[in-house]
Parts: sequence; C-alpha cells; structure tokens
Amino acid sequence: MAAWKKAAVTVGGILLVLLIVFGAGILVAKHYLNKINRVDESTVSTISPEDEDFEVDELPPETTNSGVERPMDSNEILWAPVEPLKDEQLINLMLVGQDRRKGEGRQRSDTMILCSINPKTNQVSLISFMRDLYVQIPGGYSDNRLNAAYYFGGFPLLDDAMFKNFGITIDGNIEVDFERFVKVIDVLGGVDIVLTAEEANYLGKGTFAGKNHLDGEMALEYARIRAIDNDFYRTARQRAILEAAFKKMKDLGLSEITALLNAMLPSLTTDLSDGQILALMGTLFPGLRSMEIQSYRVPADQTYYDAMIRGMAVLVPDLERIQELLRTEYLPLRTY
Repeated sequence: MAAWKKAAVTVGGILLVLLIVFGAGILVAKHYLNKINRVDESTVSTISPEDEDFEVDELPPETTNSGVERPMDSNEILWAPVEPLKDEQLINLMLVGQDRRKGEGRQRSDTMILCSINPKTNQVSLISFMRDLYVQIPGGYSDNRLNAAYYFGGFPLLDDAMFKNFGITIDGNIEVDFERFVKVIDVLGGVDIVLTAEEANYLGKGTFAGKNHLDGEMALEYARIRAIDNDFYRTARQRAILEAAFKKMKDLGLSEITALLNAMLPSLTTDLSDGQILALMGTLFPGLRSMEIQSYRVPADQTYYDAMIRGMAVLVPDLERIQELLRTEYLPLRTY
C-alpha cells in the first residue's frame, strides 16, 4: 500500500484539490474546510434491490451514441471476470454530478469523472465513465446503467460498482453542484475553449469557431450541450472545462484563491474528513503546479456495443478490453 494511504485513506476531487492546495497553505485550508457538505457513509440512505427501477428510454434509436440498438434479454450478457488493478500508487478520486432539481433527493449521477493522480510522476488522468454503461450493480441489484449505482446506494455503491466492473479502487468521492460552477468560472475570470462551428452556432451570443473566452454562464451551457451530437461529446466538453480551469488556477494569487474557495466549497458534498483532505494536500502540494493532464473516455470506440435491455438504450462494455486500456494507457501507472 502506498505511503499516503498508510497515513490516511485520502479522498476528494480534482477541483477541491486544486482550490485548496494552490498557495492556500494548511492554516488557510483548515479555515475553509468547514464550508464543505459532508457525507457519513454509515448513514447513507439506500434503495433496496426489491425497489430497484430502470430508467426506460422513449427516444428513437437514431438519437443514441453510435447506432441502432440491438434488442437483448438481460440473460444474454455474459460478464468477463475482472481482476483488481494494481493501482496502489495512484490516488483515485471520483467527481460526481447529478441532475437534481431544487427540493429533490439523490438522483442518478449525470456525470462521473475519475481523477487518477500519480504523485510520483505528477501525471493526472481525467476519465469520463459514461452514465449509460450497462454494468453489474453489486449488493443484490440487477444489472443496470452505471448511473443507477449512485441513485440506489450513494458513494459506497458507486465505489463497489467501479471495483466490480473495472477493477478500480476509488479512494474517495466528491459531488459538485454544477449550478454554482458558474460562480467558480467567473472568479477565475472565465476560461478559453476552442469551439467547433456546430458548438458556436448552438451557443450563439457572439461565439465563433475557434478559441473563445467563456464566462461562467457560457461555460456551463457549453458543458451541457447534447442536442448537436451525443453524450460522448458532452463528457469531452466537461473535461475540456476542467482542464481549462486547471490552467487558470496555476497562476492564482492568495486573494484570488480565497475568492475561489468562497465560491466553490459550499457547492461540494464529499466523504472526506478534514484529516484526509490535509493528508492529500501534503502529498500533492510539491508537484501540483507541474502536473500534466490527459483526458479519456470509457467506453472508448470499439470497446462496446449499443443494445436495448429492459427498455433502456445502453452501452454494453467489453470489460476485458476496457480494463486493458485502463492498465496500459488511461491510468497514470507509468513510473518514468
């Protein structure tokens, strides 16, 4: 087990790490930690397997990611065995966003981005796991979309599903209220994003094909675009926003960091403890400004097929091929 895990099971999310660590220092960090919403895993509400449900699709096949779904019975899916990945030297953090309206409880996770950090090499991988992935849900549940795991059992069940299907050990989670994301981008002074002609036409408001400077509201609209293509492209746009925000944070001064903390931290919900956050800071701080980010998507092309199962338009993954990509390309396991 890696040294940082011996001291404490360090968890969190990439935005939380960036906001707290860049120049803030331990004392400043302690002052702001109480602004974050906490989750006690021992008291997480769950939906029992007897009450599970399936989010049935009413959209025609041509609206899906890659083609016409093949109608299948759930019993036709034969899952390949998955070996635990040897990722002890990594810090694996899951960033979760959910489509929840005011007054609603926990919903299905609309966004799931794994932030995998190698502290020794300063490599970071942002890996979007598509919500429509058809996977095994542990704990007596039927196979379902990956986003159902969070709905049924919160962070703990999502962690179990990631381990069962992909062999990844999640060290912690952080849920982000993307409505408040607008304020964060505005505090950063906006972000520079390269738009396609289709994206610019959809956004309007003076945008154009090429590099555009987006304020918080426009950045949120950009991250939510789905009508012009599909969910694969939407998740790529989300990762682009995170990478652009990362670049802006590298040059912030202490006063700017303070404003950013005030805007961001109240929108976060996490299973982090103060001690775990501080341990994470101590591990990452020395190399944070030189970190290099790579961006990926699961499933990649040629590692899944579309199907209609239980009335759901889903992506059935080739778990063996996906795990091989995780092991050899996606996760920052390299030591050079």
